[in-house]
Amino acid sequence: MKEWADDEYCLFINGGEGADLWALLADWSDTEDEEEWRTHIPRFTRLITCWQRLGFIKVFQSDEWPADHTSEEVTGKDLDALLADPTSWEYEDPVRWTCVASGDRDIHELEEGMCGHSSH
Repeated sequence: MKEWADDEYCLFINGGEGADLWALLADWSDTEDEEEWRTHIPRFTRLITCWQRLGFIKVFQSDEWPADHTSEEVTGKDLDALLADPTSWEYEDPVRWTCVASGDRDIHELEEGMCGHSSH
């Protein structure tokens, strides 16, 4: 199995849990500071976009929780717009929930350097 970069491992674990995007940021930064969370959105936007297109991750958004059980997968340009929208990543009083979930493809197929990664 490949060596996981820290951000890849964080996304892998959160995807397996069907975690909300804000929870991914909170886990990564190990803080409750939402200002700090925002600084990590670009890192996870790139990784989620890559993994979603490769089939390792799915993204769901819904006005009901849990989003991965109450909505269709968000893909393509809709996904790009969703990830670019800062409100998709917010915790406080969400009017909609956005989460990552495991994709249809086995994550262990991921090859070193497929998406470019960095550790923190």
